[in-house]
Amino acid sequence: MTTVTAIPVPAESVLKAAIGDADFHDAYAARLADGSLSPIEIGLRVMRSTPRWVSLLMSVRNRLVSMVGLKDVGRMRDGTDRPADSYRVGDRLGIFSIFGSSEKEVLLGIDDRHLDVRVSILKMRRDGADSYVVSTAVHIKNLLGRIYMLPVARIHPLVVKASMRRMPL
Repeated sequence: MTTVTAIPVPAESVLKAAIGDADFHDAYAARLADGSLSPIEIGLRVMRSTPRWVSLLMSVRNRLVSMVGLKDVGRMRDGTDRPADSYRVGDRLGIFSIFGSSEKEVLLGIDDRHLDVRVSILKMRRDGADSYVVSTAVHIKNLLGRIYMLPVARIHPLVVKASMRRMPL
């Protein structure tokens, strides 16, 4: 199983600028056995490795939030069946839309009436090894977003770390 470490959002990430006024942010790093993978390929592998309990939580989340008028964002594995090089800005990747993509980083996100979420998957060298970092920044828009983030802020790190640990090397 892959070791996942909590780190500060890397300075070279496009997400670094967003954390100054973010209501929530975190970042986790893991070694990358295959340094030739693109950030989108890494994202696809992580999302395809989502544990079953996370999929169940997402189903419960989608049912509950639809009762208060929030988006059903789908499942982490949704839209992950295409070749990595076919994804473009604006496409869906898992529960996210692609907001930006480069050779080293893909920026994903969800905008809703209660909060905006950005997730970066950044390839980088850490401690002399190929690695990747999954960073998240959340900007809350209203009271509903604050209430929503109370449980999510506690569960989110568990979800990210579990998915990263399971990513096939």
